[in-house]
Amino acid sequence: MKHISKLVLLVALVVFASCQNESTQEIENQQQAELRFDEKGMVVSDGEEDKELTFNEKSEELTTPSLTYAKGGGHHGGGHHGGGQNNDNNDYIDCTPELLETGYDTTVNVEVLNKPGTNGYFDVSIDGGDMIQAYCSDRLPSLGEDDDFIDFTVVSTYDTAILAGGEFENVYTNPQNFDKVNWILNNIDISEDSEYTYGHVQYAIWKLIEGPYDNDFTDYLTPTPGDWRRYIDDAIGDEIYDAAVANGEGYTPECGGKLGLLLIPADYDNVQAIMITKDLPEAECNDCIGDVNQITFKWDWYNDYRVRLYQRYENTCYAVKIFDSVVGHNDEMAVSGTNADGTFGKYIYVYVGNCYYTKFKVNCDLNIGPGYKRGVVEVVSGTSTSGGELCDYEPSYNWCWWW
Repeated sequence: MKHISKLVLLVALVVFASCQNESTQEIENQQQAELRFDEKGMVVSDGEEDKELTFNEKSEELTTPSLTYAKGGGHHGGGHHGGGQNNDNNDYIDCTPELLETGYDTTVNVEVLNKPGTNGYFDVSIDGGDMIQAYCSDRLPSLGEDDDFIDFTVVSTYDTAILAGGEFENVYTNPQNFDKVNWILNNIDISEDSEYTYGHVQYAIWKLIEGPYDNDFTDYLTPTPGDWRRYIDDAIGDEIYDAAVANGEGYTPECGGKLGLLLIPADYDNVQAIMITKDLPEAECNDCIGDVNQITFKWDWYNDYRVRLYQRYENTCYAVKIFDSVVGHNDEMAVSGTNADGTFGKYIYVYVGNCYYTKFKVNCDLNIGPGYKRGVVEVVSGTSTSGGELCDYEPSYNWCWWW
């Protein structure tokens, strides 16, 4: 009897292991390990090429989605943020943060802790809270180190109170440029490894809001006071200014970005107004619901190749090209659906060089999301028509139990 029991247990373990191996093998087949080539140097496909996909004379014309269905800006990959737009023709859920909500009481007290700050023109404390970095939003008058003031009104940089006819219309020379200032806050890196410092950002902010002007406040424009190299650093600051003018018109930050908040004193003729930043909440993600309508891929291979992405035209078998470029390691490929409803249909087809490579199922039959890979192409981000931002992909494990 003991021998029979051991035999039954052994069979159960073998079956269980077998089922696990089959499940693992299935996942591995779906996620091909690397880019492979045949003896002629042609890319080896995943073996699932769609025989019904048909190419005609229009298939090699790069097609872009209608503006009606394209979401403004982009998130992930290079800092191309922009204000999202709602689509009344499908159920797309966009992430639009509340730009007038400051998160502070209407008026606050401000204490200057350091000037210059650790990574800003000032280090300040608001209502006795933790130290935060601040920029000058107005050039004059000037706050000093250890100054302590009350009754600063907290105003969003998108609040009409700072525009003509508003309560604080006399504080700023060019308040219409705060959209460009917010572009700087979200797109200019001032980390330790960057060529830019907070001084270059402060220079560009002054020039946008108070300019044109002749800079005469050099002592506090770099982490080392007095280290401002007039011709060199002015030129770097102008580079930021020019980029903001070129890219920041009408800009609004997305979820996960930064919002500029103005702290305007009651006596703003004699006390300087400053600006801090507020971190906007990240977008809430969801399962793939409806159909994917926007997706960004990453090229996870060490060599550069020409990559083309296709979808089907509406419900036909004809291929529509939606991306065509040479990509290198970690380069991203962002595309939006070109169908009338803003979607891709069932698949996005990937061609490397002149060869079919693989395809992604994007009709939400698969709960696709960031982290899902097909060979050397990985999903970085995406949205679906009824679910909004896609959550990270989690593979499904099919456990096989025997008893």
